[in-house]
Amino acid sequence: MILVKKAFLVLCVLSVLLVSAIAVGAPKMKVMLYSSMKDSQLDALQKAFTKKYPDIAFDYYTAGTGKVLTKLAAEQQAGGIAADLIWVGEPTNYVEFKQQGLLEKYVSPEAKTIDDIYKDKDGYYCGARIVGLGIAYNTNTVKGNDIPKDWADLLNPKFKGFLGMTDPAFSGTTLYTVAAFVQSPKYGYDFLKALKANGVKLVQGSSDSVTKVGSGEWDLSIAVDYIAKDQMDQGSPVGFVYPSGGASIVASPIAIVKGTKNLEAAKILYDYILSLEGQKVLVEANTIPIRKEIELPGLDLEKLLSNALTVDDYRLVAEKDSMLDKFHEIMR
Repeated sequence: MILVKKAFLVLCVLSVLLVSAIAVGAPKMKVMLYSSMKDSQLDALQKAFTKKYPDIAFDYYTAGTGKVLTKLAAEQQAGGIAADLIWVGEPTNYVEFKQQGLLEKYVSPEAKTIDDIYKDKDGYYCGARIVGLGIAYNTNTVKGNDIPKDWADLLNPKFKGFLGMTDPAFSGTTLYTVAAFVQSPKYGYDFLKALKANGVKLVQGSSDSVTKVGSGEWDLSIAVDYIAKDQMDQGSPVGFVYPSGGASIVASPIAIVKGTKNLEAAKILYDYILSLEGQKVLVEANTIPIRKEIELPGLDLEKLLSNALTVDDYRLVAEKDSMLDKFHEIMR
């Protein structure tokens, strides 16, 4: 009888240990995001998502849009893309991804209240944040009436040689902004030529174009709003304005990679990014939400969007290479 009890006890202990071992060793779901967003934004998103979904290992790779696209192309050629989701700034990349058959169709239930203009009509991608480009200025060197109000203020002779922008070959949001100028009857290529005549300088990173303003090397730059606001929060002498004639507005989309082995986790992250909770996490990281239900202090989002410069995405896809060639010819 004693032996039976001991045997039963041993079996119970072994069962508990086996269940524990299975639980500990059970593989987590995982999801990988490739993005051009700032590390601080993605870090905030990762922490909040992991807290809500501890059984999903969420990792990300961040770099400029050009580098992200190069990585995607290299992995595709090598036989498989490691990313499960893509989140870069420039919407026309998704037009091309879709044409190439790179995207998985997915309509998130969280996208119901997002304006149709920010969603692919066939359900392959959806805008997930608003990126605005305007003018950053150094608050120590640019004051009073010299503070820019519109794009034309970049052409003021007093700023000659002390203004800059990101090279659109390396930044999707700047590429979209250059396209907005080129496609606008008000600006066109003549505006880019005037920028060159006023000594505009180019850098490869969107953050660099704001850092150089904060350091005093430049007075003004064409800049991304959230990057300028991040540096302002850190005490850098940077101011930022949305041009009165219309800011450049980019509805940065997300999409799931076709054939991903982590489809369930990818959908969960996709939904979370578009959810009110996920959008509020991004707002705290100086990101403008795609969800209009979220109010932003000091910003009239409706006015900003209605006054924005417009871009024909399909025209940009068709003209992208020639536009970049002409841009660099002007800037040489």
